[in-house]
Amino acid sequence: MNSGLKDTDRCVMCGLCLPHCPTYALSRNEGDSPRGRISLMQALASGRLEADARISAHLDGCLGCRACEAMCPSGVPFGRLMDEARALLHEQRGEGPALPALVRPLLRADGAGRAAASMLRVYQRTGIHALVTRLPGLSAGRLGRALDMLPRRTVAAPSPGLYRPSGDPRGRVYLFTGCTGAAFEGNALTAARDLLVHLGYEVEVAAGQGCCGALDLHSGHTAEAREVAERNLRGFGDSGVPVIALNSGCRTQLREYPVLVGEQAIAFSGRVKDLCGFLLEQGSELFDLSRGGPDPGAARGGDPVRPEGRAPTGDTTVRIAVHLPCTLRNVLREQGAMLELLRRVPGTEVVELDGNDRCCGAAGSHMITHPAAADALLTPKVEAVRRLAPAAIVTANIGCSLHFQAGLRKAGLDVPVLTPAEWILSVVSGQWSVEKCDNPLTTDN
Repeated sequence: MNSGLKDTDRCVMCGLCLPHCPTYALSRNEGDSPRGRISLMQALASGRLEADARISAHLDGCLGCRACEAMCPSGVPFGRLMDEARALLHEQRGEGPALPALVRPLLRADGAGRAAASMLRVYQRTGIHALVTRLPGLSAGRLGRALDMLPRRTVAAPSPGLYRPSGDPRGRVYLFTGCTGAAFEGNALTAARDLLVHLGYEVEVAAGQGCCGALDLHSGHTAEAREVAERNLRGFGDSGVPVIALNSGCRTQLREYPVLVGEQAIAFSGRVKDLCGFLLEQGSELFDLSRGGPDPGAARGGDPVRPEGRAPTGDTTVRIAVHLPCTLRNVLREQGAMLELLRRVPGTEVVELDGNDRCCGAAGSHMITHPAAADALLTPKVEAVRRLAPAAIVTANIGCSLHFQAGLRKAGLDVPVLTPAEWILSVVSGQWSVEKCDNPLTTDN
């Protein structure tokens, strides 16, 4: 058996994981359950089965939500086993389900990625999405699906460099941007930068950083994932400075670098921090509205987000619904910090979205490569949003955010999807308008 898959023997086939598996709930096919997939891994690794279309479909269909791993009494490392199995699949059959070539440059953390992000913003400003998706060859298949997933408006992410507070700094942090930052997360990254600068921290966007490697690893490209991990280790150095990673999926991957590259990554793994947990450590200072909230101009060296509106005041309360990403719940176990921080935000009523114990179906590229399953998992969550009628959805994963945005648009629901940093900044800087149900941090610059 493949040495990386030996831990499949830890599974005792008890079936306790089945009620927690979203794909098994959809199909009721044992091959789509965790123990069924483990049986397929064992057969594939021993040579008893070949990587045919049927085996591949069962293994490719796994969301990687790791709900099974979180409750397994035998401690089966299912996430790592699935990565090993997909590497074996890649070795035996070649490429599996892939993103359309037109979209891939948007997920590159280099000059080509930044250029693609700039082109995306031009595409967004022109408002030609409806026309483009009606053109032959663009409206169907994975490309049409990917175009539907693109956000309608974004802004540029903070450029590499050091952003300083107006006074003496109380410390320094790195801000991890990853491969999605340039194209999709300008608002979130800028909001996080401004909050941290407001609290007196120097914020450095390291020029040497890149993608976390999760997309490569989960598609069977282990060597490529290892290369980007080593690049990030070099880019962030060994200074001991905390690395703030907004996305739960990226943060999971960064924390698990020791599994991928060995002991050299242990110290770095310990430096990777959750923004919500980090902000909680600051106590009530963040929400001291008498100080006027973050000054967007205080982040010297960068352009601020300049929203419009006003913050909740007096007896005004704004309801937000929180979606908890799978990696946040099942792997990092940091959902408590996110919920507690949001509940401290003045004028904010925090409710958890119904079905938070289930994956929304985004799962990285899964929402594009497996659209039927992804939409089936998202639909009940969209209906929960309709019932709750929140002012905003708050989540901490870019895949979940893009999936929700597309689903809400399709359902005709005008509800913005924000990160914790965006919501908090909009409130403490006095920029949120209850009447304006729009992304308060989106501009067209």
